Amino acid sequence: MFLSSSGVDLVRKRAADTTQVNPLEPLAKLINDFIARGRTIWACTPCVKSRGYGEGDLIDGVMITGASVMHERIKAGAATLSF
Repeated sequence: MFLSSSGVDLVRKRAADTTQVNPLEPLAKLINDFIARGRTIWACTPCVKSRGYGEGDLIDGVMITGASVMHERIKAGAATLSF
């Protein structure tokens, strides 16, 4: 999953702990379940830097990287979803 802009704010430590949209489970649980299934969350490098965040500000399992990592996967045939 590639996060840019405000999505980066959601993967800061403790940021998702109080976020829930009924009838879904709490956002922190959804994120933790996603990572526990072996998935990776990529955070946009410019978006992270522009907010003054560093790797230590983000939850475990989030990788700060540019869009080139995502583009390589798409070129190799990965499925995408954007909304």
